[in-house]
Amino acid sequence: MAPWRIRATMDEIDVARRYAGHPTIFSVRLHHGGQFTKFPGRKYIKGKQNYVDLLDIDTFSIHDIDEIMEELGHIDSDETLLYYHFLRPFGDLDFGLFALGSDQDVHHLGTYVANHKLIDVYIEHGKTNLHTYSMSPNPSKVKIVEIKEPPACSKQLFLEWNDSPIEHESVPDLTEVENDSHLDKEPSLVDHIEFEMNVENEDDYDGSGHNNGSGNDEFDDDSESEDSDFFIDEDNLIHDVDVDMKDFHMNIDKDVEWVGGSSESNVPEDTQQGDLEVINTEVLLSGSSSDEANDGKRRKTIRAIQRAYENDAALVSEPFYIFQTFSSSKDFKTQVKLHSIRTRREIQLEKNDKNRVRFVCKGTIPNLATNEEEKCPWVIYCSKWKRDIDWMVKTYTKEHRCLQTRKVKACDYKFLSEHIVQVIETNPKIPIRALREQLQREYQMDISHMKTFRAKQQALKHVQGDYASQYRLLRDYVLEVQARNPDTTVKIDVESEANPTVETRTFRRIYVCIGALKRGFAAGRRDFLGLDGAFVKGPYPGQVLSAVALDGNNGIYPLAYAVVESETLNSWTWFLSNLGDDLGLGTNSNFTFMSDRQKGLLPAIATLFPCAEHRYCLRHIHDNMKKNWRGKVFKDLLWECATTSNVQHFHQAMEKLKKLNNDAYEWLKQIPPQSWARSHFTGRAHCDALTNNLCEAFNSKIEDGRDAPIINCIEFIREYIMKKIVKVDKEIQKVVGPLTPTATTILDKIKSKAEQYVATFCGAGKYQVAGPWQDQCIVDVGQQSCTCKRWELTGIPCKHGVAAIWDMGRNDKDVGIPESFVHPCYWLSTWKEMYSFKVSPINGRSMWEKSAIPTTLLPPKHRVPIGRPKKKRTISIVEKEDFVRGNTASRAHRSVTCTKCNNVGHNARTCKGQRPIVGGGGGQSQVKGKGKGKATT
Repeated sequence: MAPWRIRATMDEIDVARRYAGHPTIFSVRLHHGGQFTKFPGRKYIKGKQNYVDLLDIDTFSIHDIDEIMEELGHIDSDETLLYYHFLRPFGDLDFGLFALGSDQDVHHLGTYVANHKLIDVYIEHGKTNLHTYSMSPNPSKVKIVEIKEPPACSKQLFLEWNDSPIEHESVPDLTEVENDSHLDKEPSLVDHIEFEMNVENEDDYDGSGHNNGSGNDEFDDDSESEDSDFFIDEDNLIHDVDVDMKDFHMNIDKDVEWVGGSSESNVPEDTQQGDLEVINTEVLLSGSSSDEANDGKRRKTIRAIQRAYENDAALVSEPFYIFQTFSSSKDFKTQVKLHSIRTRREIQLEKNDKNRVRFVCKGTIPNLATNEEEKCPWVIYCSKWKRDIDWMVKTYTKEHRCLQTRKVKACDYKFLSEHIVQVIETNPKIPIRALREQLQREYQMDISHMKTFRAKQQALKHVQGDYASQYRLLRDYVLEVQARNPDTTVKIDVESEANPTVETRTFRRIYVCIGALKRGFAAGRRDFLGLDGAFVKGPYPGQVLSAVALDGNNGIYPLAYAVVESETLNSWTWFLSNLGDDLGLGTNSNFTFMSDRQKGLLPAIATLFPCAEHRYCLRHIHDNMKKNWRGKVFKDLLWECATTSNVQHFHQAMEKLKKLNNDAYEWLKQIPPQSWARSHFTGRAHCDALTNNLCEAFNSKIEDGRDAPIINCIEFIREYIMKKIVKVDKEIQKVVGPLTPTATTILDKIKSKAEQYVATFCGAGKYQVAGPWQDQCIVDVGQQSCTCKRWELTGIPCKHGVAAIWDMGRNDKDVGIPESFVHPCYWLSTWKEMYSFKVSPINGRSMWEKSAIPTTLLPPKHRVPIGRPKKKRTISIVEKEDFVRGNTASRAHRSVTCTKCNNVGHNARTCKGQRPIVGGGGGQSQVKGKGKGKATT
């Protein structure tokens, strides 16, 4: 009967305890019936597990595994092909698998049995796609010869492979091995070995687990409120493409240095394996000889010993070995630090000078019987040779006898920050709690909340760059942008300095207008710009001012942007004066601006461009109106007054509002109608938009970049515009027709309405067009005008104009189609030309040209606002009115009216018998008091 036993389960913790007094006894966790997935991330899938205990490494052989597999029912005949592999303890399936096909492989496995009592063995059935059978634990001098048609490798062949160790080399898939000194000339081994290095027959497996989702972009109000009661201007909907800015990354901080360094970059390179030479101990001991020949022989001998120690360390996965070299003491300390964290031992620096470094383990070995503690024997000593610059390990005791701890000093926030950089790049907004739990599971240590916070801040500093240091590089960035984008305007404004000899200047503002955007805006033929500001948070708060245009498809086209200290008259005047210089605008320019009436913007436009048309966003007018007059009736009347296209209908709508509420009429009358009503707009902008949605859309797109450091913020906007232009250009290539898609849709709706109208020619190019609901207007086709005024406002023929054009076509065939009467700003060719000007990319920070300006920019002065910082944002009147919880409208922020006294501020339960309002409370003249109150009349 075989001494070993097969079990379905086993207590893995109890294995080491039961085998503690038997260094040669071990157990095997057998993985069989499955197959390996592809490299990297290799896994063993579709298999089963069994445990085999009471195995003795002194008597263990490959035949024991054959018997175990036969007992499990995997060997039916002598032609069954099975391939055995064992996993190095604490290794992975990518690099930790070794062959188990010969006595030498069994001897290799035996090197782990003394310290590890449970070994994982993996079985492949029929064919192996791994290269473990071309590896041997004992290097020897081999010769690799390529053969053309090697026969297939069988299970019995590997059982007979008991001598002739071979060395693994990076060679083609099919190789033949010959050993000059140990292999005989018989072809039994040479003709029967096949190394399969390919993985073509492995099952496809995706272990990434990534799920790339895409979110929907929404328009955000910069005043930090969400208006559910939103005006929908169907004729002027903003069409914009989705630009993916999740991968935006610009690390330009030159001051961030990692203290530790990754383990991959500091591990010494593998030395070339070669023949071990005979060690002359006499030469090694006579280190004081000054003879050059002896010195060279001594170094050669030390190198041979070093290779021997290195090979032994590689077999047992030791991080250190005798004669291991490091380029500096810093690299050595980094490796010891990583070892301390991986083994969860407290390793302390005992000696540290210019030539010597010694680390000892401060862990203890407790004796529960005597309550005494012994010191851990682990120690490592590294120093420099007299004539060398490399550091070399001289003393190393690798055995740890102390207990592991969950608090290691080496695992500080700097070390953690290095290893979470990729996590922060992927998800910069990951919560501290989730990040802390992830680090605790990975390192099995107690990591405090504050340490996790500091590690995240350090990683963010590395990813985004430091806020203060980026101001010193701002001029270099400006030179790079201007060099790659000709005719680009960038202006930096600094605080005035009383002493001109000071070598520093304090940053105040920056203005950017890229040359390609100037040419594109001019090609768009639409003199219309939206102006708005958005908050910038962080250590240096401010505002991002932007000027956004509309293209022929009603899509946003950012033109210029600036980062200023706040929205004031001074900052808006500076921004608009720079914008006017780039666009060639003067005091007599007939331009059209749209804004939300920000602080300082109204007097700035009135001063710089007195002849310009300044429109106010109707949504913000309605928000102000709702403070005193709420309800759908007021909203509908306001919308009717604003959307009427002629003055007569405007006055009729205003009279309706006056009859409903005279106070609301007087309040709205104070706002100039030429700023919010279509009936008073001029037609020079070819746009009748009533809301500033184009700027709100742009602010929502750059939200992730607004709170970044100064260069990252500006570069985020530039990269967004660069990607947007390319993406819109791709959409343009798909469009077929004379007009843009939005203009085509609007004109099609107009055509369907024009079918109900009849045009009567009156001579001189004028028509009388009549339709239902007593709608009759005069159309002048030559002047492209109509008394309804919609043709002049939008540049697209109205329903009356289309009916007149059709009537002309019936009498004159050379008139053309209605599309030919549309303004050129809506033509597809104009749209193409507008997006033909591309924003050029820029180089990384290391390739930027250094600015010749002798002064250095400093961050702006942080101005703390008066009063206690607010914990909650200000809730707008819209949210107070439309607050919803679940499926029920909330009564929060609403005034309560008492049903007894009809007064506001309390209900009937808490009524104190106040004097009722005349005519209120159901006509009652007397109210009975409750509580402490008394009845009053």
